Amino acid sequence: MFFGKKKPQRLYVPTKSRWHTRPRRKPMVRRSRKIFTGNIRTRFTRFFKNALYFVVTGSILALLVIFLVFSSYFSILKIEVLRQDFNVDTAAITNQLNQYIGKNILFFQRSKVVNTVQENFPEFSSVYVKKILPNTIKVELEQYPIEANLRAYYILPKIETPLDEDEERIADIDAALESSFSLGGEEVTVEKEELTPIEQKCLLNQIGQAIFDQEEDLELMTITMDGLTQPIEDREIVIPQERMNFILDSIRYFNNLFEMQIRGIKYLPVAREVHFTTDTNLVIWITMAKEYKEQIDKLNTIYEVAELDQENIAYIDLRVREKVIYCPTNARCAYE
Repeated sequence: MFFGKKKPQRLYVPTKSRWHTRPRRKPMVRRSRKIFTGNIRTRFTRFFKNALYFVVTGSILALLVIFLVFSSYFSILKIEVLRQDFNVDTAAITNQLNQYIGKNILFFQRSKVVNTVQENFPEFSSVYVKKILPNTIKVELEQYPIEANLRAYYILPKIETPLDEDEERIADIDAALESSFSLGGEEVTVEKEELTPIEQKCLLNQIGQAIFDQEEDLELMTITMDGLTQPIEDREIVIPQERMNFILDSIRYFNNLFEMQIRGIKYLPVAREVHFTTDTNLVIWITMAKEYKEQIDKLNTIYEVAELDQENIAYIDLRVREKVIYCPTNARCAYE
């Protein structure tokens, strides 16, 4: 058992090779240099066909481009202005856009129409231009919303015409007679004629532009302006957009904090102030030189604590920093 014959070991190691299933390699054959044996006539025919193809194709494309550019078929013949409000004067807008009649619609830039409308008619917030082939352009307009009524009061300055020599001589004689007949040598004072302010009514949109072709809306608040020296023209920017945003934002903020609602506004452009009048006839002064939230929050903090809602107050002044100044109705400050 111990000295028996040993089992012979394998003389190879098995592998997964499948050499007998592999495709045999093809013998490598070196390619010899091809000797050109073509005919000259064949080469010339092929070149002529290719050249003719490119010439015909290029000519067709050139004729097509010339037709698209210079043909009257694609010339702008009609410009339609679509409006959401019947008060919009589409005739005036169309007259401004008629300068583009006859232009090629394919290469016409829509931005030209947008710039023309916004430069001449700033009351439109959005201008949409659509091309309708072969020759029509449609323009759709959106206006800024109307925010308030406006009542403006202006006094025209009195223009003194220059006097000629005869009129000056008569005026000097009248002055001498008045001074000679005055009793006790008292100076004669001539009272200036008080001129009555002229009232203008219109609407104000979101950018502070005056709109005269619409009637007054009683559901909107009213903004009052005094001391003007010239009448307001139609589509004129009466209140700059930055100040108009200040007024509108402060009104919304005030109405959300208090149970009162603002019904009237007095705008003082020189002093940069706004006087709000609530539905309880309370007048509140704020300045545009400071943040409106800071001023309104100051009033909200002490309004009920100081029992100001139970007082008869003529106005409340919020312009001074960290102070709330109020004037009772029967006080002297209420009549100043």
